[in-house]
Amino acid sequence: MTGEMIRFGECLLRWGTLAYCSKFPAVRQFYNHKIYPCPVEQKYHANGYCRVRYIHENGVHVFLPDIIGKRPMIVMVNGTGLKALHYRPVFEHLASWGFIVVGNDDSNAWSGDSALQSLEVALAMGQTPSHDLYQCIDADKLGVVGHSQGSLGAINAASKDGRFKVLYAASVPKQSLVQNLRWRCEIENIHIPTLLVAGTKCIDQQISPLASMRALGDSITTDSPTVVGRLASVEHRFVLHEGDAYMTAWLRYWLCGDQYARTAFFGPKAELSHNPRWQDVSVRHA
Repeated sequence: MTGEMIRFGECLLRWGTLAYCSKFPAVRQFYNHKIYPCPVEQKYHANGYCRVRYIHENGVHVFLPDIIGKRPMIVMVNGTGLKALHYRPVFEHLASWGFIVVGNDDSNAWSGDSALQSLEVALAMGQTPSHDLYQCIDADKLGVVGHSQGSLGAINAASKDGRFKVLYAASVPKQSLVQNLRWRCEIENIHIPTLLVAGTKCIDQQISPLASMRALGDSITTDSPTVVGRLASVEHRFVLHEGDAYMTAWLRYWLCGDQYARTAFFGPKAELSHNPRWQDVSVRHA
């Protein structure tokens, strides 16, 4: 009985920590006006070249860049206790770089099922002649992104649906935490380019420690390009927007063929590996 009470207390404490940190992500409108010394990071941390429109329909939030033709689409998965518009500045930032960005209001999104529902709703909009999304979505260029509990949702959505071509997962909870909360992490089914990030400060160290991140990277099939890295002195609730430059570059390279974005990750002078804001970087490129 005592052991069960300890496990329950540990589960309650961890759930509370996740909920608190995710409830106040502090993604302010002008978060990306900082100046960074590394040129690739600085370029993709700033807003891109597109103006952005917002649509809310059928339970789905859509941020649409004002460019002609089909665009890649990103499905965002919420952290514990959050809804899509808590991340609005990040959505707008990605959309300014030419992505259609889709989210929903599921605040318990670890399974990835609600992300897949949002994907289907958005794709249906894209096939409806009277809709603003008509013929705008490039269904061959889909990505999925998540932070904290949402990182599990992104992993699980990608493991269930082979249409996703790229994955970004921030602050993925460690296996013991996943088990205690009765979640799942189907990382072994991932076969697409994956960027795993976390922070090094206290709470993220507990949620997503380096050993866990490395184990996750090792679980991904060896033919899938995989990058792991940690933001130095960044806490859990800030990881998504503090790392958004390389998130954007990762998505730009794999979905848009952006060769400048590629220099952040690959090659002897890969910026991420030499960026003083980052540490514990490992790169596996097929």
